[in-house]
Amino acid sequence: METHSQKVRRIVSMCCLSAMVIFFGFLISQAGYSTLREWRAIGAAYAACGALWVLSGPAMFVGGLWVLTSLGRRPAPLWVAGAASVVAGGALVVGVLTHVVPCSGPS
Repeated sequence: METHSQKVRRIVSMCCLSAMVIFFGFLISQAGYSTLREWRAIGAAYAACGALWVLSGPAMFVGGLWVLTSLGRRPAPLWVAGAASVVAGGALVVGVLTHVVPCSGPS
């Protein structure tokens, strides 16, 4: 049986986690939107990374809101937000390793 202090600690940690997921979901979706805004000036691979960010950012945002509203009682929103963050991070890593995503300013 869970004590009152353990329950409060779990709820507070879930609220903090969901706040971070909401914040980063917003940042990722904004990065994807700003990437796709210049669709004609970028390559297809970079546009694909932007499209993945546009899709995964709102999924993280919704997953974070879902965790916040359910107070961490359900594992499904954590899976949704986690899978979306893996997709966004994977797109970034693959884009950087293949030199599709620009990492520095003009040389």
